[in-house]
Amino acid sequence: MVAAGIVGYELLQLDEEPAEPPAQEQRAWLVDIRTVHKETINPSVQLYGRVETPTLSTLSAILEGEVVEVNVKTGQSVVAGDVLIRLDSRNLNTQLRQSEADIVRSRASITRESERLKTDQQILRHEQRLLELAFESLKNARTLKSRNLLSQAEFDSFERAEQQARLAVTAREASIREYDSRVAVIEADLQKTGAQLDRIRLDLEDTVIIAPYDGRITEVQAAPGNQVNKGSPLLSIYDHNNLEVRAMIPNRHLAQIRKSVSNGYRPQAKAQIDDRELDLQFDRLASVIDQGRGGVDAYFRLVSNPVRPELSRSVDLTLAMAPVENAILIPYQAIYGLDQVFKIESGYLKSVSIRRHGQTTRDNTAFVVASSDELSDGDRLVTTQLTNAIDGLRVATAQGN
Repeated sequence: MVAAGIVGYELLQLDEEPAEPPAQEQRAWLVDIRTVHKETINPSVQLYGRVETPTLSTLSAILEGEVVEVNVKTGQSVVAGDVLIRLDSRNLNTQLRQSEADIVRSRASITRESERLKTDQQILRHEQRLLELAFESLKNARTLKSRNLLSQAEFDSFERAEQQARLAVTAREASIREYDSRVAVIEADLQKTGAQLDRIRLDLEDTVIIAPYDGRITEVQAAPGNQVNKGSPLLSIYDHNNLEVRAMIPNRHLAQIRKSVSNGYRPQAKAQIDDRELDLQFDRLASVIDQGRGGVDAYFRLVSNPVRPELSRSVDLTLAMAPVENAILIPYQAIYGLDQVFKIESGYLKSVSIRRHGQTTRDNTAFVVASSDELSDGDRLVTTQLTNAIDGLRVATAQGN
C-alpha cells in the first residue's frame, strides 16, 4: 500500500512542468531632470587672448654717428614728437655750411653772367659800329690803291684794322651766344649743391630720433657714447592707443562668427584688466592657421581704453554671439562628451546630439546654450551625470517615470 502511494506520487511529479524562476526587475537609476523650453538666447563664448599691437616699431639709426643723448627708458610713455635719442651732428653741420656757401657762390656766378651779358650787348653795339667804320675805311683804301694813291703797306693796315674789328664782333657775339650754356652749367651745379644740401638737412633730421606717435618704450638699445652704424637698432616703441587682443575662436564657433559678420553684426567682447572692464569689438580673422590648432585667431580692437595693458598680457574675453533662435539652456552636468545629452522616453534614456553655441548665466547659474532638432518643448533632459549612461538605461525621477 505504501509502495503504491510512492509510485503514484512520482508519476504525478513527472506529469508537472518544471517551474521557472521569477524574473528580476531592472533597476531604475534615480536622476534629476530639466524640462526643455526653446527660446531666443544671446550666448557668449569664453576666450583666452593676448594683448598685441600692429604698430610695434623698432627705430634704427639711418646714418653712422655717436650717440650723445638718450632721453627715455624702458617702459616710459612718450608723446608724438618727443626727442628720444640724439646723435652727434657736428660733422653734418660743417657740411651744411659748406653747401650753403657753394649755393651762394653759384648764385653770385649767375648774377655775374647776367651782368656780363648786358656788358657784352652794349660793347657789341660799339664794336659793330667800329666794324662799319673799318669796312668803309677799307673800301676807300681800295679805291685809293687802285689809283695808286695808297701804298701797299698803308692798304694792309686798313685791311688789318677791318679784320680786327670783325674778329672783335665775332668774339663778342660768341660770348653772348654762350651765355645760356654758361648759366645752364652754373644752374646744374646749383641744383647739385641744392640736392646735397637737402640730403645733409635730412641727415641732420635723422640725428634726432623722435617719437612717431603717442606710445610706450619697450626696449632701449643705445647709450650715450655708443658708436652706431647705419641700420643699428636704437629702441622699440608701440602705439598704446592702437592696441588689440588676439584670441583663438574654436572651430565650432567659426561658422556662426562668419555668418554674423556677413550679416553686418560685429560681435562685441568684454575683458577685465586691473579690475577695470574693457569693451572690445571683433575686427578680423587671421589669414593663416597654425598647424595643429583647433581654431582660428581673431583680432579684437579696444573700443574703450580706460587702461593701457602691457603687450603680451593675457586677457580673458567674454565674446557676445549673435542671438540664437530655438535655443535651449542645458546645465553643464547634463552634457556627455562635447555634444551629447540624454532625454527620458518611457522611463528609459535616449541619447541626443546637440550643437553648442556658447554659454550664458541665469539666476547665477551657468548654462550651455545649445540647439537640437531632436529635442522639443516639454522633453525631459537628464541633468545627473551617470557613469553608465547608455541608450535604454532605465531611470526614475522624484516625480516617477
